[in-house]
Amino acid sequence: MPRIRRSLVALLVVSALAFGGCLTVGPTVEADTEGSAVFESVSATESWSGTGVRTAITLKSTPAVEDVTTISVVDESGRTFLTTTVHPGQTRAVVSLPAQSNATVVASDSVNSSTVDKLNVTVGGNAIP
Repeated sequence: MPRIRRSLVALLVVSALAFGGCLTVGPTVEADTEGSAVFESVSATESWSGTGVRTAITLKSTPAVEDVTTISVVDESGRTFLTTTVHPGQTRAVVSLPAQSNATVVASDSVNSSTVDKLNVTVGGNAIP
């Protein structure tokens, strides 16, 4: 019985997202990390998403990364979509990016309120209306 219940709940969630116009299948995350002092790579971690695309961010092993205490995601309108804490020595962070849009990932030092690095990202995929 629990397996059937979980299946029905999963079907209900996927249906609600699909009919609500906010389901993305095969989400993609593109960013140019070549000149970044902090960001090594970004990649989507799930095969589908709702309003936010779960994304893995790998941090470089540079002195600049030692100053990073938070990573924030800023959407196209300039609003903060998400903020997460980065701990000393952390090399990977998982964040949610707004689906089907551009955003900026900001690495900051909250101790002295400074921006360490910014990365522009484009989130795409197949949107199901």
